[in-house]
Amino acid sequence: MASIPRLGLVAATVLHACAWSVHAQESATPAASDPTQLPELRVRSNAMQETATGPVGGYRATRSATATRTDTPLKEVPQSVSVIGAEQIRDQNAQTLQEVLRYTAGVHAEVYGLDNRGDWFTMRGGSEGSTLLDGLRLPLSGWYGVVRNEPYAFERVEVLRGPASVMAGQNGPGGLVNLVSKRPQPEAQREISVQLGNHQHQQLAADLTGPVDAEGRLLYRLVALTRDSGTQVEYADMERQYVAPSLTWKPTPGTHFTAYLQYQRDRSRNTEGFFPVEGTLHDRPGGRIPLERFVSEPDWDTYGGRRWRTGWELEHRLDEAWTLRHHLRHDDVEGALRSMYANYWEGYRPDGRNIGRTWYASDDEGRITNADLMLEGRLRIGGVQHTLLTGVDAMNARSSRRYWVGAANDIDVYHPVYGNFPHPELTPATMDEPSSGSSRVRQYGLLLQDQMKFGERWVVVLGLRRDRAKTTSSQAGNSSSDVAWTKNLGVVYLADGGWAPYASYGESFEPVAGFNEAGSFRPKRGKQFEAGVKWAPDDRPVTATAALYTLRETNRKMDDPEDTGSREIQRGEVTVKGLELSFNGRLQAWDLVANYTRTETRDRSTGKRLPNEPEQSASVWAVHRFDHLGLRGVKAGLGVRHIGKTWDGSDTFTTPSATLLDAMAAWNTGSWVYALNIGNLADKTYLVACQERGDCWYGTRRKIVATASYRF
Repeated sequence: MASIPRLGLVAATVLHACAWSVHAQESATPAASDPTQLPELRVRSNAMQETATGPVGGYRATRSATATRTDTPLKEVPQSVSVIGAEQIRDQNAQTLQEVLRYTAGVHAEVYGLDNRGDWFTMRGGSEGSTLLDGLRLPLSGWYGVVRNEPYAFERVEVLRGPASVMAGQNGPGGLVNLVSKRPQPEAQREISVQLGNHQHQQLAADLTGPVDAEGRLLYRLVALTRDSGTQVEYADMERQYVAPSLTWKPTPGTHFTAYLQYQRDRSRNTEGFFPVEGTLHDRPGGRIPLERFVSEPDWDTYGGRRWRTGWELEHRLDEAWTLRHHLRHDDVEGALRSMYANYWEGYRPDGRNIGRTWYASDDEGRITNADLMLEGRLRIGGVQHTLLTGVDAMNARSSRRYWVGAANDIDVYHPVYGNFPHPELTPATMDEPSSGSSRVRQYGLLLQDQMKFGERWVVVLGLRRDRAKTTSSQAGNSSSDVAWTKNLGVVYLADGGWAPYASYGESFEPVAGFNEAGSFRPKRGKQFEAGVKWAPDDRPVTATAALYTLRETNRKMDDPEDTGSREIQRGEVTVKGLELSFNGRLQAWDLVANYTRTETRDRSTGKRLPNEPEQSASVWAVHRFDHLGLRGVKAGLGVRHIGKTWDGSDTFTTPSATLLDAMAAWNTGSWVYALNIGNLADKTYLVACQERGDCWYGTRRKIVATASYRF
């Protein structure tokens, strides 16, 4: 790996200074005379009561189950893990998964900018990150009309970097994001909030939880939200309705059963134009294409769908050593697309103003069932504490698609005129048969894991998994079946002062959808070596991590350079090397999140850098509480995000870097909380990606949202 650049040295210095500051503040003033000590005592109390799936005290989590499927202290996990709690999500007013992840090391969250078609993000070298919901795989539901994840519904969002198939099953080499749902709590907490913002943003949300009976054996939670908002793109409005009730029953101290139901409906219009490089990245005689340009037809365009989700979670303690867990979830999804995009590959018409368009239409349905059954044992054998885990998980997904495509009339990208598009006839006779059809995916996994703690210093984690995945598709008229073993090994040394150096090896396995001329695609595989150090002192509300890794990926799918857009092939081998630094927690009156990422990528078959992956990125989010100045309940924050330049995949041209500012202010007065959030404070226009194939994507402009919340 190349030497760490100046920006990396600055980030490392900042992290070291933060650690020194914590030590200094502990010895500078007696706790009894320092009024800032009371909030710290409260945070430590929350941390002591924290569980791997429960609320996070402030910005710093101490436990997680994403990497091990057991409730484990983060410093005993020999992998790089970040936890984003509900308080941080609320302070940053993150309303998409991309916004939740943009202050996280190792994650490129703005892959396609303000793209309303899905939750797109990449991890460690441009591998699309996999998503879990409460530990179970969350597959993409259908081709189009995807119902996206709602951040208000989550207690915490956890990021596990690197191959993790032993715990997560079939997932990409870059890592995964585990969304942990809000569940019923034993103490009553109720909130109703209203939001107003620019682009005609309006939102009403509620989060209500507490006991139903006096004994606390029956608990409830209701999370609901309705949103109606415009965007920076003309005509591209967005609507969402979300409601999620859940009940937890605790018949005995060692048994609890949670049943839940969820309904979500999304509707939006197209926010992406697929505009050519000329007129976005490069100047041209007609000028830049306006960022607000809507490329489709307002009276025809629509995107989104509805999702019903139901399931349960059961945990039963068999005795003092053994616990049985079972989860089941079923999703029923319907989605639709009616839209069009610019024909970037054709360029401009001779008048230099008009661009051709292609219209697309799709109706999609999906039925996805996930389940697992896990047995955990905590035993002491010969002086070694073992946390044993064995179990099975499975997924059965059925999906169908009706797809239409055709040529539309041109659009003047500088002065568009809408309403001249004759709506196509969408019938079975006019469907695009090669792209229509049904598919079924069946996946099964068996895992074994042993977390061994030798005395008070050494932790060794061993994991082994067997996966089987079978895909059948009516489009190709055939099926594929993949079987794989994956393993992981890690070791942690628990040193004094909260320091924990670690090293690990991990593997991943992910079936690749589709078929080529030789038959089905080969599964994508990943192998990674990682070494790092964590600092998580028991008596201070801070956590810091530094990680170095080398990742090798095989069989990544790509467009055939000899038949771009029509045929796909698989790469031979991709290598990624990286450095990640992160710090989060509380320093006196400050809540702080700081990250730095350096990534070096290489396609071994071409020798080129991988597309759309910043070589460097960094971010700092700092919130200051003004109680010590007599402004009780007042806090304000500022965030800085630097997204480094990216390449197109052929090292021909680059997308420039961008540095963005975010800000917030809040006032907590009794039962009321008032907040103001501004994203992209300077309203900077920037590009997030330009593809080798010839199209570019704009980033998100300034976003202003005011929130009033009543808690009772």
